[in-house]
Amino acid sequence: MTRLVTFAVVLIAIIVASNLETFKSEKVSNARFDLKKQELAHANHLQTLKELEEKRLALLNPVVEVEEEVVEGPLVVLDTPQLVHGSEVYKTCVVCHGKKGEGKKSQNAPQIGGQLDWYIEKQLTDMKSGTRINKVMQPYLKKLEAQDFKDLAAYISKLPWVERK
Repeated sequence: MTRLVTFAVVLIAIIVASNLETFKSEKVSNARFDLKKQELAHANHLQTLKELEEKRLALLNPVVEVEEEVVEGPLVVLDTPQLVHGSEVYKTCVVCHGKKGEGKKSQNAPQIGGQLDWYIEKQLTDMKSGTRINKVMQPYLKKLEAQDFKDLAAYISKLPWVERK
């Protein structure tokens, strides 16, 4: 145990001595500290760093402007009776959840497009049964049956997931 203590003391002494040598080599200035000058130097340094970062990003991600013709097709290919019925039922949901299921903050409606069908179906079932309370959704759900939930969930799950910015 005493060897360990002796070793620790020697190690600390070596570290202190090396730091003392570094400290002694620092230049000492008797010039008065100027806060305004230091703030200006710091602001210039930050501006230089910002410009360098912008140049770095410009090199990594060159901006190429390409004119693309955007052809908007159907959001979901309605190739089954289930999807056709789901799209009809979803027309009442568009007001709050949006055409693509992207959700609307003004309506306090979440993004649902691209969500898993089983999850959507469970949430709808829970809201209708009262397990999950959502007073805004209640009037819409009381008219729907279990098959409507399945069709609606299938349609919503096929909507594209929209990345939020």
